[in-house]
Amino acid sequence: MSAQPNLRTANIKMAVNVFFRTVFSAIMAMILYMSLMMIVTGLSTETIGERLVEYDEEAGTTTILSEIYYDETTTAPSTTQTTTASTRAEGGGAVSTGTGESSGEATDTATTSAATTTTLPSNQQWQAIRSDVPAGAQLAFDIVAQILMFILLAALPYSKLWMQGDKDSNMVQFGHMQEDKFRGLKVGLMAGIPSYLVYIMLILSKLGLVYPEFIFIYRLLNFSFLPLMNRLTGTAVQTTLDVSWPAILALVLTVVAVPIICWLGYLLGYKHISLSEKFVYVNPQKKKKRRR
Repeated sequence: MSAQPNLRTANIKMAVNVFFRTVFSAIMAMILYMSLMMIVTGLSTETIGERLVEYDEEAGTTTILSEIYYDETTTAPSTTQTTTASTRAEGGGAVSTGTGESSGEATDTATTSAATTTTLPSNQQWQAIRSDVPAGAQLAFDIVAQILMFILLAALPYSKLWMQGDKDSNMVQFGHMQEDKFRGLKVGLMAGIPSYLVYIMLILSKLGLVYPEFIFIYRLLNFSFLPLMNRLTGTAVQTTLDVSWPAILALVLTVVAVPIICWLGYLLGYKHISLSEKFVYVNPQKKKKRRR
């Protein structure tokens, strides 16, 4: 009878361990996502112009002061149209140059100078404007990124529960503990408690009872599913109210993922089924040393 309380304590400790493993996986997923996005953006888009932006550190805002778009025959801004008033530093103040099309060599030179050689205040800078990622490339990126990010999420909890299942199977065989094939699920459900609370907050936000922009926090806290969430909710939503109820219900996938991963990992370990051996050749002499 004394083994049962110890088992509960062990489950709680394991659940905490699994939770922190998912946090680490999310951090790795962020790095992976940003890296892949930079590659896809670099390969599938091109620079089509420049914009002058101003940062207000006190207000935490960014204002676009000027935008210049290249034409189809040149990559230089000298023959482009300024869409808003551009600003240059002069005598410690900001002097506005009018908007309009470049006409003549003098205007071309002035525009080029404004875009490339003018000394700007420290809170202003020119940024490149790039074309949108093609829809096909974006879809391929979302699929590949989500698969890789899910593998990162699943790998650490899975390996932990697989080893525990393998160990428990031997202990049950020799009569040192009672069989409980749902132990992995129990651990996963406890590890997912923070996810349940966050999902409840999302529903309350959808109902208009709490922070209306909570969808952005939800995306961040479930970064491992960002490509999937982008497909379900769209990337243009500004508040949780903009997200449809079917999408909200579909986001329950982000909640049940970890419990299912833990359950399957424990069961496979308990039955001594190694997925890695299904895909990677393992020397028969080394099978006893397998750990996942």
